[in-house]
Amino acid sequence: MAVAMPAQAQLEQALGIAKNSTAASAAAQQRVEQADDDADSMSRDYRAILQQIDNMKLFVDQQAIYLDGQEGDIESLTEQLGSVEVVKRGMVPMILRMAAEIEDSVKADMPFRLQERKDRIERMKQVLADPSVTPTEQYRQVLAAFKNEVAYGASIGSYEGAHPTRPGVKVDYLMIGRLSLVYMTKDEADLGSYDLASKSWKSIDAKEALGIRQAIRIANEEAAPQIVFAPMPGAK
Repeated sequence: MAVAMPAQAQLEQALGIAKNSTAASAAAQQRVEQADDDADSMSRDYRAILQQIDNMKLFVDQQAIYLDGQEGDIESLTEQLGSVEVVKRGMVPMILRMAAEIEDSVKADMPFRLQERKDRIERMKQVLADPSVTPTEQYRQVLAAFKNEVAYGASIGSYEGAHPTRPGVKVDYLMIGRLSLVYMTKDEADLGSYDLASKSWKSIDAKEALGIRQAIRIANEEAAPQIVFAPMPGAK
């Protein structure tokens, strides 16, 4: 027993040392594993940062291309703005010539819807005289007046108005494009057509009343379209 006791103590001491060594090894292994995990995490973070740097480079390159394009657009717009004034200076005289031609054509034309056309020309001239109206809007107004005048030449129309030579008497006017302009009193006893060459009204035989009345009804959409006969100026 005297010999055995030291041996037992030595065994216990050895076991304690082994346990401590095992614990130290486990702790060391944990530290190694943690270090490895930290290294993996840092590696992932590093790769992510590299990817962000690549993305940022691509973005910068794209923005550089965009800015180059914008600079080109700015140069183009600058050139266009310079040409706008040139176009504007040429546009205003053209608009004024168009307006004068419209006014002259109405004065030289058959006197159908005369007051309506004069009022339109007056409104157009007011727009042209207004400095706050842009040349684009002025051109639009003149073009609208021009289109209205052109449309008259390809239409048939009828309207009520004052007798051309007998104030106070109402008549029905019939206009066939710019080829013929006639009037007829309500009792169909007085008929006349406008002679553009002499700028005067000529009497029409009362027997033409039926055809004129039918043409007026067609123009007013009161009758179906059909062939009608109306006084026309002779060919020259």
